[in-house]
Amino acid sequence: MSQSPLARRYAKALVELCNETKNHAVIGKQLETFRDTWQSSPELQAVLRSSKATIADKKEILGKIFARFLFAPTTRNFLFVLLEQQRLDHVAEMVEAFNEMMDELSGRVRATVTSAVPLEKLEIGRIQTALGRLTGKQVMLEARVDPALIGGVVTTVGNLVLDGSIRTQLASMRDQLAGNN
Repeated sequence: MSQSPLARRYAKALVELCNETKNHAVIGKQLETFRDTWQSSPELQAVLRSSKATIADKKEILGKIFARFLFAPTTRNFLFVLLEQQRLDHVAEMVEAFNEMMDELSGRVRATVTSAVPLEKLEIGRIQTALGRLTGKQVMLEARVDPALIGGVVTTVGNLVLDGSIRTQLASMRDQLAGNN
């Protein structure tokens, strides 16, 4: 997902707040929880976007969500600001920007490995170790399955894509054969 300057600006402000309180991980998880709740509830979105509901009513609704998930004061205050500034629609990209900034500060990088069949834990561990040596960072690896790959793996680290899939190899061979005719 592409992040707007607005999302990066809000995420940066939150990172700076978290630097003071040293609760980055907690805030990150709570933001993800709110993002998931927001995205999965058209009803919540409709009420919080409504011009008919007062800001006090909207804060009361958010307060119930905060209490249910035991959100920290920093998370609550941040989300109240988003509500007041009518920025809740940008929460997903703000969470993404926040996570990227925290990864950078912590020396982590997120990666995905996609294979035609589920990989064994040992294979995932080897890929994670190799990516760690390649990037010089701690790798947070997510494994996915896509049967369309036929075989092999596709690994993505940031903007870098390492494609060792059979599908890509077959496409390359097809292109070479087509060029030789």
